[in-house]
Amino acid sequence: MISQPQQAQQPQQAQQPQQPQQQIPPNELISFKSNLTQWLEMDRQISELNQQMKELKKIKNKTLEPLITQFMVQYNIKDVNTDNGPVKCNQRNTKKPLNKNIIRDSLSQLITDSIMIDQAMTLIDQREIKTTYRLVGPK
Repeated sequence: MISQPQQAQQPQQAQQPQQPQQQIPPNELISFKSNLTQWLEMDRQISELNQQMKELKKIKNKTLEPLITQFMVQYNIKDVNTDNGPVKCNQRNTKKPLNKNIIRDSLSQLITDSIMIDQAMTLIDQREIKTTYRLVGPK
């Protein structure tokens, strides 16, 4: 149930004369409540559909895609023609991200002096910091 909209209240500190509260015409209030109810219902439906999309994407990407790509790789199939167009199985090789352990292990293969390795790791920690800003909308 939607109640009468609340109007912003002024802090008690400033003793300004209060203006009389404007009366909302009944037909405008009914229209407002109807619009708000419709908006809330659409927001609920969007949330439900987003949840359904999330579940479908999870099944598609985590269950079906590995099975399909495994089959295509096993039988050396590069692409499959479908009514929706060709589906390709592309191979992509990526390197694991760098971390301090990988860097330390790699340096220890070239440098035997542990003090030099520690100094190099300290220099890596002292690199320049880049600050960026992003806008985040309401949830």
